[in-house]
This record gives sequence, C-alpha cells and structure tokens, in this order.
Amino acid sequence: MTIPKISTEQMIALHGFFAEAVAVGEAALAEIGGCETEIEVHEIRCTALAEFGEQGLVLSDDLTAAVMGRLDGALPGSLALALEPEEALLWAQIGGDGDPLEVFVALGRAVLSGIARSLGELRRAAVRFEGGELVEQPELAMLVATHAPSDTLVLSLRLRIGVRDEVLSAVSHLLIEPKYLPGLLSALSAAVH
Repeated sequence: MTIPKISTEQMIALHGFFAEAVAVGEAALAEIGGCETEIEVHEIRCTALAEFGEQGLVLSDDLTAAVMGRLDGALPGSLALALEPEEALLWAQIGGDGDPLEVFVALGRAVLSGIARSLGELRRAAVRFEGGELVEQPELAMLVATHAPSDTLVLSLRLRIGVRDEVLSAVSHLLIEPKYLPGLLSALSAAVH
C-alpha cells in the first residue's frame, strides 16, 4: 500500500499549516485552565493506516489517554490527541479545576476543535469536530477501532505542549480518505501563493 506522493515542499507547507492550526485552540485552553498554554509541532508524518503499526508516528506502544472524535463537513474523517496517561493527568491537574477526566477531555476538544476550524478555513467550507470522547487504548488500536479502510491516510503530528513550567509530549492523528489529500495540498499551495 502506497500513499500519494507528497513532496518536501508540501510536507513543509503541511508542517507550517498544522503549527498554526494547533495554536488556534490556545485561547480556549487559557479559558479552561486560566493559564497560557503553548503548543508546537515538532514533526509531521503521513502513513497509510495499513502501515501505521510499522511506520506511523507513535507516541507509545502502550496504553495512551486520548481524546478522539470525528470530523464532519468538507473534510470527513477522525481526529485524535494522545498523551501518556501520566502526562494527561498532569495536564488536567494543571489545566483546570474539577474532575481530571472531564478537564482532560475539555482540553483535548479545545485543541482538536482548533485544528478542525483551521481545516475549514483552508478548505473554505465548514469542518466541525464532533463527539470528542476519552479513549484509553494504544494508538494503533484506537485508529483501527474507527473501522476506516486500510488505505486511509493518517497525518500524525508530534506535539510539545508547554503549560506553566511543564513540557508534555503528545501526538495528534488526522485520519482522512486518500481522495481528500490532493485538495488539501492544493489549498495549501494556493494559500502560500
């Protein structure tokens, strides 16, 4: 199974786009937690779901704590944000008062909703993040549980989340059908020019 060819320039454009997209949710994170949060994209990779186990950008082979939901609108798919369980708990404790699981889900939804908004702006059509829920599974199991076809593309982002004096590692996964990638790359190309 091969993924559509993505040039170095296109990967750089994707990296720049997602760096801005994850920052969109930072204001919502500040409202939830009452403190400034900075999110940086350190790496991006595109893998077919069938090859994710061997070649995917994975946070951990063990259990992760994730917020996962679907994208509706002009770019249907799934979107997830995964952290090590200990780091997810720490982020929830730093990030707000209340039940840590509820706080973690709210924080994850804020980040993923920001990515969805940015995708909608890029596509010039509505893209909504829906139903973000807590998922506690290894990443491969979480992605396979979507029942997406094996040729589904997984765009993965290695993230650094800075909140107060802590630095947390996370990975976000966007699952889309291969037919949507050319439109996404074309929109990025138009945005650059």
